[in-house]
Amino acid sequence: MQTLSAEEKQGLVELINEIHGSDLTFDEFSDAVRGLFEDIPGFETITPVKATRYVNNLWSQYHGQEHC
Repeated sequence: MQTLSAEEKQGLVELINEIHGSDLTFDEFSDAVRGLFEDIPGFETITPVKATRYVNNLWSQYHGQEHC
């Protein structure tokens, strides 16, 4: 099953900030998230629709618009 807890989502956002900084464009951020999905067991086969939902949610967190 391909789900992430609020803590896991926050961890991904923090990891992206740590590796790439806080000024990525949406496309750069999306590529970074999708790259991380390749390293998370079960997420290497995530559907494009579900991946897009996660990217959009995490993008909001990345910009501090949403705290899960």
